[in-house]
Amino acid sequence: MPGSASPAPSRRGSRPLWFNQPGGMTGLSPMLARGVLALLILLTVIGYASQGTFDPVADRLPPVATTILDHVRHGVSFYPAALDALRENERALRPAMFAVPLPALFVTLGMIPAWAWHLGLMLLGLAMLAGWLRRVAPLLDGRGPMALAAILLLAGLYPLVARPMIAVPEAWAGVLIALSLVQRRPEAGLSAVALGLVAMILTPVALPYALVMLVLAARAGARREAIGWMSAIAVALLVLAAHGHALGPLVTPIDPAMGGPIQLIAPGTLIASIASVQAVGVLPMAVVVPLAVLAALGWTHWRQPVARRAGITLAVYALLALVTGSPAMVLGVSPLLFLGVVFAPDAVRELILAARGQRRRITVTRVVR
Repeated sequence: MPGSASPAPSRRGSRPLWFNQPGGMTGLSPMLARGVLALLILLTVIGYASQGTFDPVADRLPPVATTILDHVRHGVSFYPAALDALRENERALRPAMFAVPLPALFVTLGMIPAWAWHLGLMLLGLAMLAGWLRRVAPLLDGRGPMALAAILLLAGLYPLVARPMIAVPEAWAGVLIALSLVQRRPEAGLSAVALGLVAMILTPVALPYALVMLVLAARAGARREAIGWMSAIAVALLVLAAHGHALGPLVTPIDPAMGGPIQLIAPGTLIASIASVQAVGVLPMAVVVPLAVLAALGWTHWRQPVARRAGITLAVYALLALVTGSPAMVLGVSPLLFLGVVFAPDAVRELILAARGQRRRITVTRVVR
């Protein structure tokens, strides 16, 4: 019929590599694209230049956790077991509320057989892996990118479900946070809240995640979800307060105290620390550093709400790890960080095209019938 029209968009120039939709790096001005490319190079150089000695997370957290669990399984009450384990490993006991781990995981694992620990965390990890693969599948063209996404998720998951990390509450919390992020939808926000609450009951390391989600829910106008996060945080704080109250008579002023909250570490050391709890850690740092930078770029390129929430969460935990030097904070980053590598090739390609002044053009043709 004359005058009717149907838009038929077609892209000129090269097709997307893997990512089948525009991303955060699409359509940047040449000057901004060159600035981003320069920043990527600068971050890579900083990562190479700032590597220092560090204790791998797997050497730092599991000794205390496994000792506590062994004591609990042999009939010792949790709090005496935890204090003895910390003293045996010459760790700080004050402030007790944060220096001594919460009892939920150890008491639970102490009541079930060892095979059930591994099965439980493995099933949790597989649910997380399946959830994220289901999210990225519609966005990726071809089996190769999907296979890479699965490998990168497995690389972030494997060390956490292997002994001795299975006794570390922060390992469980890292998987729960990753699962909570992918479960969150506008119509199903409370399932994400429930998973976040479980993570906070296991360890206060999950509190920053809940605060991030609360702020994002409030900004999005998701009133029900925001109330859910507020309630979950209130419950977690009550658990933490009860934990501190129980420890009050057991910790003395002569017990060693934790250092100041600010313990800065170098960016290269942080990347090495994250890699130490990833299967990616088997690669040389000459490969790991640019992969970490590309992963951060990939998360920035993916523009969907789930990616924005995950990216902000990863950035918050990375910043906390940089500022505090806490190996526990590293576990909030490790399960998901390198998944961003899947989106990096298209992001780099878009930046190079934009830097050269070659923007993608969309041609709209009018069909007259």
